Amino acid sequence: MSPGLLIGVLFALIGAQVTHVVLPRRFGYPVALALAAAGVVAGELVALGLHAGGPPLGPLHPLADAAGMAVLEVGGALVLRAPGARQGRA
Repeated sequence: MSPGLLIGVLFALIGAQVTHVVLPRRFGYPVALALAAAGVVAGELVALGLHAGGPPLGPLHPLADAAGMAVLEVGGALVLRAPGARQGRA
């Protein structure tokens, strides 16, 4: 197994855990994990496409991955609201 894949999985797990701790009621852990994994993949695709993304850590670009996770998880937090948050609106 590639070390880059293991590091990418660790980034996704850490990103999902941080999001779940910071915004525990926004969405569940499986959704946060899916968004974090998608953010790592999106960050890597952008870094490879633009030949940027900060200093590489093996085959990964941690700054691009963190940015990708942040964008997707903030976007998910805005789009996927907790079910109780919609009931209060008229």
